[in-house]
Amino acid sequence: MRKQYLVLMLVLAMLLALFTVGCGGGADVVEPGDGEEVTEVTGPRTVTIYTHNDEEEMQYFLEALERDTGIKGEILRMSSGELWSRIDAEAPNFGADMVWGMMHSFALRAETMDILYEYDSPTWADIPAEFKDPAGRWYGWSYWYNAVAVNTDLIEAAGYEPPASWQDLLDPKWKGEIVAPDPGTSGTAYLLVATIMQLMGEEAGWEYLYALHENIDQYTKSGTAPAQMVAEGEYMIGLSWDMGVYNRVAEGYPMIAVIPTEGVGFDLDVAWIFKGAKNLDTAKAVIDWIGSEAGMRAALDYRGMVTRAEVMDGDFVANFIDYDAVWAAENRDRIMERWRDEFPYQE
Repeated sequence: MRKQYLVLMLVLAMLLALFTVGCGGGADVVEPGDGEEVTEVTGPRTVTIYTHNDEEEMQYFLEALERDTGIKGEILRMSSGELWSRIDAEAPNFGADMVWGMMHSFALRAETMDILYEYDSPTWADIPAEFKDPAGRWYGWSYWYNAVAVNTDLIEAAGYEPPASWQDLLDPKWKGEIVAPDPGTSGTAYLLVATIMQLMGEEAGWEYLYALHENIDQYTKSGTAPAQMVAEGEYMIGLSWDMGVYNRVAEGYPMIAVIPTEGVGFDLDVAWIFKGAKNLDTAKAVIDWIGSEAGMRAALDYRGMVTRAEVMDGDFVANFIDYDAVWAAENRDRIMERWRDEFPYQE
């Protein structure tokens, strides 16, 4: 009888072990699509993420990630400047495993702080070298760029033509009709500031920004907010970013996107893993998925450009300047100190 009992207990133990593995307690291979085997994940399939991505697009990305891999993401969303301030204050003990959605210039600054985990992701092997750090400290998954939102109903009612250039925005008729993001909190706004300075030269760029300030009625925390305010008819013109505008055009709002004739700056949106990440294997699997065809196709549903060429529909054409992200990163603190000192709306 004792022997039968022991056999029964052994069988139950084996069944329990099989059940536990089947429920995700053991090792799994994440397969983001097309049979790509990537990082093996053991233990909890949850990762904590910092992001500057819009809430709506980030939720879409997370749903696609979970559908393809079973990994759940918990996010904290902030504007780029606010997020960088948090990262800088927390170092080296971060409240997240990784960042998914941040300006390239901040990744370059993070490199100098030695806070980025080096990971050679297999799904990124065939993505061009200019879109990733050679040591695997950061990965660029999409591009975004400045765009001007224009409410067509409002300007037609006023009898105006849409602005076509950066210089057009200085026309006194736009006084009080422009809303813009704050470069102290918004990566979109700092991209705009750095673009103007690279287009015009630094001192001429400052003179332009002083003149533009005379027409700006309000500065917002985020780069998307101006596009939304223009869509809702609060302002004629909003300084924003490409998909902040194009998404609202697609939703049927009476607005258009204007790319100034002098050109616009662009930024590589990046992801990275923090050194000391608590859920390291899971974070690696997320990086793998972001770089996979499935991840890039999900990104393209909300972004105009991604860095995996085969998922793009034809060649992307935009009026880009020769934007220097390294210069933007190296000079950000100095530029923002002057901005805070000289622009009175901050008082």
